[in-house]
Amino acid sequence: MAEENEWGLRTLGPSEVNRLRGLAAAVVADLARSGLVISGQQNQYRENSAGGLRVEVDEFDDAAGGIWLHWEVHLSLRKATSEALRGQRFDDPVIASAGRIHERMASTILCMLGALGYVAEPSDDDYRPFAIKVLSAST
Repeated sequence: MAEENEWGLRTLGPSEVNRLRGLAAAVVADLARSGLVISGQQNQYRENSAGGLRVEVDEFDDAAGGIWLHWEVHLSLRKATSEALRGQRFDDPVIASAGRIHERMASTILCMLGALGYVAEPSDDDYRPFAIKVLSAST
């Protein structure tokens, strides 16, 4: 049975959480075998990460729940982008460059997942731009 937290969000039941975690582990293994660098553990954002693929398993029972894949650019590009934004230099080429990289990597990861037999879709979640949501393994 799902439990509700202090914000009113319900977690998925144990069997669904286990299914998601198993699917996420399979996705990680397949993409790592394909040559992608996996950044950290599932759900772990590391500010000092050198970059690569980050896997998030959202265990809440809502539209945003599920498996999310995020491409992280190298720390140097993240810092340069952050500095440009903090300095309100919105026309800085580093911002556009980072955006194009995220966009193309999301497309590439989506294609790779399809080739590996997974069903996935681009994010329509404003809080997860350029992310990929893994829906299932192909049957």
